[in-house]
Formats: sequence, structure tokens, C-alpha cells
Amino acid sequence: MRAIALLIIIAVMLVPALAADEMIAITDEEGRNVTVPFNPSSIICLSPGAAEVIYALGESDRIIAVTDDCDMPPALLEKESIGKSSRNADLERIIELNPDLVIAKTGGLFPEEDEQKLTDYGIPVLRYRLLHINALIPMIEDLGRILGEEEDARDMANDISGYYDSVLDRTGTMPDEDRPSVYFMSMGHFDWTGNRDSTGHVRIAEAGGKNIAADLQTKVPHVDMEWVIEEDPEVIVYSMTSEQYDGTTPTIEEMEAKRMEIISLPGFESIDAVKTGRVYITDIKMASGLSEMAAMLYYAKWLHPDLFQDIDPRAVHGELLQKYLNMDIEDIYQVYPDAPVK
Repeated sequence: MRAIALLIIIAVMLVPALAADEMIAITDEEGRNVTVPFNPSSIICLSPGAAEVIYALGESDRIIAVTDDCDMPPALLEKESIGKSSRNADLERIIELNPDLVIAKTGGLFPEEDEQKLTDYGIPVLRYRLLHINALIPMIEDLGRILGEEEDARDMANDISGYYDSVLDRTGTMPDEDRPSVYFMSMGHFDWTGNRDSTGHVRIAEAGGKNIAADLQTKVPHVDMEWVIEEDPEVIVYSMTSEQYDGTTPTIEEMEAKRMEIISLPGFESIDAVKTGRVYITDIKMASGLSEMAAMLYYAKWLHPDLFQDIDPRAVHGELLQKYLNMDIEDIYQVYPDAPVK
């Protein structure tokens, strides 16, 4: 009997250890099947959207280091800095910290050779960039599984899906003649945009617009301003980057100044978007994490103010920030103007 009792005690003591060593398979944003620890105690985030969602799930204590661009919410910056971004993360320090999991950005934003160095040390790497809702929702569900917070993750994904579906329900069958033409100025440039293979195109199309660059050959084409003038878009959206402002979030004054600069470009006075004032500025950070849902609502309301008159994107954004990040929307301003110009 003593031997049996002793075996039971040993088995009970081993349960936490076995749970900690449990592994699960995750399919990340790049479609790769990666085996990662269940319930990891130490995570290094090189992907701002992933860090934001982990915080929103109430599990930020698991994050031991982040890149400097993981600044939503700002409380994450209290973590150890592991570099400016995923592309130039300090691999030696990551290996020293020996995390259970590293979450990096997709593609060349985290070089394959860097990932190989980490996996050679037994450190698994997941990749997420989250430039659109169709990547955000699966990642929320993935992180819920990994962290043992599936119910909270499901609730969060349902919150996002509810707003997303309401946009798609209203624009999904919209005929082309009812869709305003849109020119998207990408990554802080007037003359770079995105074709139909880009995330910018998906956002425009789902919000009920027509991307004037849809049929250009390259995914991120460089265009001439004369071409933009000839295309005569009805709406212009410009994406500001933090690199333009020393890594800080652009202020409303800086956004207003950038809008005036666009309106004043030679020949732009003849463009419909400029004539009607439908020129909008957004911070690129709106294209990542939970704020992406607010960005989608802004696009929808900018393009179809009457169709979405019952939705206040700023109010939705404020609710998401307060509920999940304990932030006041007054602490952040990421679009200008935030109300549609009719």
C-alpha cells in the first residue's frame, strides 16, 4: 500500500511538469505548421500585433522582451528592449534569455537565417504581421490556444468579427458603380501604392471602394503623380509611418500638415478627392493589432458615410482600447480627419 501511495504522490507532483512540457501545433500567418510549448512562461515578441493581443488577453507577464515597435499599449515598453524591430532584433540576447517562444513578423521582416539560428538553439518561432482582420482573428485564436485562454480569445475574436461582418454584409454585393475610386498612398510615400495582391487593396475593396492601382503589375508599384491626376480618384488615403517622426506617433498637427501637403501637390487641385476634401491621413499603426478593426470602420465610413451613419469608428476604437488595453482614446490620435467629409 505504501508503494502505491508513493507512486500516486509522485504522479501528482509530475503533473505540472508534464503540462509545462506539453507541445501543440500551430499554423501561423505564413501557413507554416510550428510545434510550440503549451502555456509558455517566457515569450519574446518581435511582432507588435502579437504583443498587443497577449497583453489584451491578460498575459503580458509572460512577455520578457519586445522590440521597440511593440508600443501598444505603451506599458509594453517597460519590458526589456531586444532591438528596434523584428528585422534587426538582437539574436544573441534572445538566445541568452532562452525564451519558450519567439513571435516575429512575416517574410523578410525577420530574415530566415535569423529564425534558423534560434531554432538551432531549440527556440520555436511563430510569424505574424497582422495587416488585416483576416490575419488578426486567426492569430487571436492561436494565442488563446497557446496561452490556455481560449474562452477569452474567442470572446475577443467575436467582438472583432461582429464589426467586420457588419461591414462585409453592407458592401459585399455592392455594384462597381456605387464604389468610389480610391488612391492609397503607402508607407509614408505619395508615389507608392498597392495592387490587388496587397493588403491595402483588400481593405479598400471590403470597405466598398475601387482601388485605382488594382491592375498594376507589381504588388507595391511606384507610380507617377501624373498618372494619379489622370485617374482622378474620389478618395485619397495616406499612411504615415513612425519613422517619419523619430519613432513617435504622429500628432494631429503633423497629420493636418501632411494632408495640406498632399492637397497642395502640383496638379492635385483638379483631383475629385481634393475638390471635395476627401483626403484622409492614417497612422500605419492602425493597420496592426486591435486598431485594425477601427481602421476598417474608418475606411467604410469615409467611403460610404450614409451607409455607415450608425457606426462611430472613434467610439468603437475607444471601446476596444479601454476594454482590452486599459487605454483612453484621448491618449492616442491615429486618423485625420476622423469624421467623413461628405
